[in-house]
Amino acid sequence: MNSRIYKCCVLILCAALLSGCAAVRKVTYPPDFVYLERSEIKSSMSRLAADIWRIEDILASSETVLPYEREEVISSLRDMKEVADKLGAGTVETNHPFIDQNIDPFRRDVDLALEDVSKEPPDYYRAGRLSGRCLACHRLRS
Repeated sequence: MNSRIYKCCVLILCAALLSGCAAVRKVTYPPDFVYLERSEIKSSMSRLAADIWRIEDILASSETVLPYEREEVISSLRDMKEVADKLGAGTVETNHPFIDQNIDPFRRDVDLALEDVSKEPPDYYRAGRLSGRCLACHRLRS
């Protein structure tokens, strides 16, 4: 019987500690601070990489981008914009200073690429250069 009570107490204590960590984080960081979980960063970067590969595949497949491929490029750029917005922008500060330092220029490049691809006739130059932005940022970290 004592073993059950002990296990129950340990379980309750662990649950209290885990819920307390989230509460402590809310109090210890300023209100405009965004805490990015490692899994969230990894997931976001994976989404960005998938969008980059999709754009590169379309642009490298032929000299002429077909209308449905253009829509795929636009969709990928919009997804990249959404991901970048979630990672922070402007005066938002996160627990990841490298992202804080590089996210605004990246967002600007995505916005410009989206604007260029949406023009008539579309211009894919900036969209094709986005992978270079990723490589430059990640090469610095290697």
